Amino acid sequence: MDVGGLEVVCPACMGALRGSGAVLRCAGCGREYPVIRGIPDLRLWPDPYIGLDEDRAKGEKLAAACAGLSFEESIELYYRETDVVPPFQARAFTRGLLAATGRASASLAEWERACPADTSRLKLLELGCGTAPLLVGAAPRYAAAAGIDVAFRWLVIARKRLEEAGVDVPLLCACAEALPFPAASFDRVVADSAIETFRDQHLAAAEASRVAAPGACFFMATPNRFSLGPDPHIGVPAGGWIPKPLLDRYVRSRGAIPPVRTLLSVRALRHLLRDAGFDAIAVTAPAVPQVVRETLSGPLRRATGLYNAMLSVTPGRIMLRGIGPLLHAVARKPGAVAGPGAGATSAAASAERTT
Repeated sequence: MDVGGLEVVCPACMGALRGSGAVLRCAGCGREYPVIRGIPDLRLWPDPYIGLDEDRAKGEKLAAACAGLSFEESIELYYRETDVVPPFQARAFTRGLLAATGRASASLAEWERACPADTSRLKLLELGCGTAPLLVGAAPRYAAAAGIDVAFRWLVIARKRLEEAGVDVPLLCACAEALPFPAASFDRVVADSAIETFRDQHLAAAEASRVAAPGACFFMATPNRFSLGPDPHIGVPAGGWIPKPLLDRYVRSRGAIPPVRTLLSVRALRHLLRDAGFDAIAVTAPAVPQVVRETLSGPLRRATGLYNAMLSVTPGRIMLRGIGPLLHAVARKPGAVAGPGAGATSAAASAERTT
């Protein structure tokens, strides 16, 4: 089955998908997958917070309720209707989602500098695309792009963001550990603040490697396991250092659901990528882009200015890679680089030597 110029197959057996309208059927194993509001649901299992049927029902309800609303209004509606997210988290998550497009575009630009290529000839896949802020910036520059996420309800909101931005890219509901694409389908694979939430990180990284073409680059951002800053999900300083039972108890005391995640350190991230078959791995602490700093309060803006200044010197880069809030990684799929991506290998390898 062709979706947006990309071949989509059964994630269970890689068989061809047949059908149109409400149901897709695999010609190989006979599995059936629903298509809901134009989004194929190719999941083999649900996300950890909600069942398949409940997620589909919530997405349907959201789609109907968000008709005529802006993206921002849709996010506000989502959190009003999601009572398991307490107000303090809803406010923080909303701020992050509204600022995400600029941050994601800045991250993508940084990764592309590490792997220079004519992106107009390349295909990009985003794993765990969420509300699709990165796809807003990527889609116009790539020959083809697609996003997958295990949460159908978030893809409904993602489509609202894409429509508002005038961007048309396929969104598929799928598991990162069972991607519905043939091998070597993409020149760029991205996991932007997503790998920490995946059910099986090693299997997800292996799947990213499988669908990456020889010489393709894998871009990743993930919270630092050893960060001393505020936890990205619950705001507690140095949350990754706190034993999970204690952290979960605190989260429940505030009326929230403990996050299901596995945070990674620099070493763990390198091992994950190497085990999946990637090489030329570079892990860095990224600067806070100006587009994000402009959304911060005065004290936070000054703090991020100091953070960025520390990144300009080698000792600061080394220290912040160990305890800074976020890690960026660029890795390469071994093999001959096709066409415009020929600079990717040397650039990524050089970055690894200097970081």
